[in-house]
Amino acid sequence: MIKKIIRGIIIKLLEIIERYEYKEIVINENNILNKIIDILPIRRRVESDYGYPEITEIIKTIPLKRYEVKLEDGKSIVCADNHILYCRGHEAKMVRDIRENEYIITKRGEVRIKSIERKRGKLSMYDITIEGPEPSYYSNEILSHNTVSAALVILHYVLFNNDKSVMIVANKGKTVIEIINKIKGIYKLLPFFLQSGVLNWNEKSLTFENGCRIQSENRTKEPSIGFTIDFLYLDEFAKVPANIIESYYGAIVPTVSSVNNSKIIITSTPEGYNLFYKLLMGAEKSIDDPEKNMYEAMRVYWYQVKGRRDVRIYPLSYKLREYNIDREEIYKYLSKRYKIYEQEINNRKNIMIEWDIDDERTHIHNIRGLRILIDNREVPLSEICIITDWKEEETKLIGGEDMFNQEYDLKFITGDKMLFTSEQMEKFKRNSTDFKYIKIAELENKLLLPYTNLKWLPGRKDIFDITKVKDYYILAAVDLGEGLSQDYSIINIFRLLPKSKEIIEKTYESLTTLYDYFYIEQIGLFRSNDWGVDEVAEIFYVLFFEIFDSEKCKVVLEYNTYGSTFLSELVHVFDDDNKYSNGIFFRYKHKKDDKMAKIGIKITAGENEASKKLLVKQLQSAVKKQLIKINNSINIGEITTFTKKVTASGNFTYNASVGHDDIVMTNVDISSIFNHIQYKNMIDELYHEISPEERNIIDKYLGGRKDDKIDYNSSLDARKRVYGQKKTNILSPQIEKSRKFRPNIGRIYNNPWDR
Repeated sequence: MIKKIIRGIIIKLLEIIERYEYKEIVINENNILNKIIDILPIRRRVESDYGYPEITEIIKTIPLKRYEVKLEDGKSIVCADNHILYCRGHEAKMVRDIRENEYIITKRGEVRIKSIERKRGKLSMYDITIEGPEPSYYSNEILSHNTVSAALVILHYVLFNNDKSVMIVANKGKTVIEIINKIKGIYKLLPFFLQSGVLNWNEKSLTFENGCRIQSENRTKEPSIGFTIDFLYLDEFAKVPANIIESYYGAIVPTVSSVNNSKIIITSTPEGYNLFYKLLMGAEKSIDDPEKNMYEAMRVYWYQVKGRRDVRIYPLSYKLREYNIDREEIYKYLSKRYKIYEQEINNRKNIMIEWDIDDERTHIHNIRGLRILIDNREVPLSEICIITDWKEEETKLIGGEDMFNQEYDLKFITGDKMLFTSEQMEKFKRNSTDFKYIKIAELENKLLLPYTNLKWLPGRKDIFDITKVKDYYILAAVDLGEGLSQDYSIINIFRLLPKSKEIIEKTYESLTTLYDYFYIEQIGLFRSNDWGVDEVAEIFYVLFFEIFDSEKCKVVLEYNTYGSTFLSELVHVFDDDNKYSNGIFFRYKHKKDDKMAKIGIKITAGENEASKKLLVKQLQSAVKKQLIKINNSINIGEITTFTKKVTASGNFTYNASVGHDDIVMTNVDISSIFNHIQYKNMIDELYHEISPEERNIIDKYLGGRKDDKIDYNSSLDARKRVYGQKKTNILSPQIEKSRKFRPNIGRIYNNPWDR
């Protein structure tokens, strides 16, 4: 009580002092030009929800009305009415727009507001400028807001240009006003030599002495275009109804694009397959794709905030008593296996496990499967602890997985199911790179057409070096199109490799056979929708029979209409002057009742739709087990639109929600190899060619498995003794004799799939 009285006296004294000190200043809280008294440079750090960004300035304001926001957990913050806090869903709101009983974000999670009280008198406020990926920082453990990126970009544009016009359009009038207010606030914080003179300073428009101006308007079908627009900013684009935004966009874009060096920025969260989706998909295509538009895309996901994927473990007191165990024992058990720390969330002191994208053991589904030894018996960790994470808690609050996927995971149609989890998609995007064209002498000499649509993995000499490809074990998938600028013809090229020591050490518990220690990584891609099947056959032949070592290659061919034509063309490439052998292709049964396997894999609608679903599951499993690594940015772009859809009959299928899925289908096709005997034979051969260090790592973990019943080293040695060198074939006299009369048959294979 005494502290409260003393605090009140100090505040009253400060009010009296400031009223006298600033008596010469005409205080108008609605005029941004008069709000800032001083800017103090400083170099300190402040805690945020993503780390510790650096403070660059402290800003002192004129005396302003004070508001106190009190939370149910006892914490509070005193601030101005336009101070911004983060509410549920990471939505930034000014204090004047927040209501009691809303939830705001704190260090302990989301906490309900108990009251918002207008305090007597006025005091100077202090704010900070930070350098960080997000404009957020903790003030009294409550997450506060700093600046708006769009406002920074717009202000920079008008201050460093002359006679330029900016138009800001948003789905709500309040949003427009907030953006303008942020621009005003940032302007005042600039040093005087960067400021341009102000001619007009309204709620929805600004005009500067350098001839630049900023106008704004709410959503409308017809834009009120009364001046040239050099810079157009469209906020929450997808939230505007299609019948309004499509008319507006169609009318205003020609006005903007007619101006030299004009700019358009669009920001939004998803809302279905609408105009925003089409523009984003076009922006994310590669620069040489004919469907690429002039936009550059950038996505910001929920998991980019540090710690949001960390697993939260809260030991239950009554369960600890029941099992006669204390919290420290659980902490000690987890600390031996993971990087851990403690954090209080919603008044609960949680043990936090740091999430690692490459370490499956740190993912929540694996942590839920942990067992802790208590009195000589294993008890599931989930029996004595609450195990959750930020995503699960936020999903409950926002109203379900579909809403979470739309607002946080940037998924456009939440009813459709993506092939892969957000973690797997993040891995894809982390690896995503634009493949590059390489000039190759063999192709130069053989092909008449330019082969610039054949591209390779750049900057990874350890994985791909064109001068060493004869030594590589190559896997590929081929899908043929008609060559009439519609569906694409694809040759998707992968290299067979042993998994790295780091990956093996993190996943060895799930590696059960020798073949789990190897994977295929994408190194090349041919993609064209204007090459004929005969022309694709020529580039395929040169690649696999002259550039690569055909004895070390295996190819999955999708046996569709053009697949059979492709095989016919291959026999006669370069006027029959070739060394072609069909032994390079994997073989499959084309029908359930087939007795013999045939070249190619057949995936069609109807009878074989079930096989497509099975192959998609195999692809999902292969990605999860890290048996396949995809690097090409176009390929990864197609994966984001390849979804599971429910048909009118109640069945489901997989296809592209928009655009093409030809490359993804080669990923689906090649997922068929991982249980194929020919693929395993390749690994058997490669195992003896890898370095002793790589082989020792495999032997160490494979030989150390308690559940292993097979000595792979002895079996591989036995196979080598039986088969001899990998290019030596064991043939019966009849087969050897038949080869003399059938010179085009090529290599004879020992395994029954190739007969």
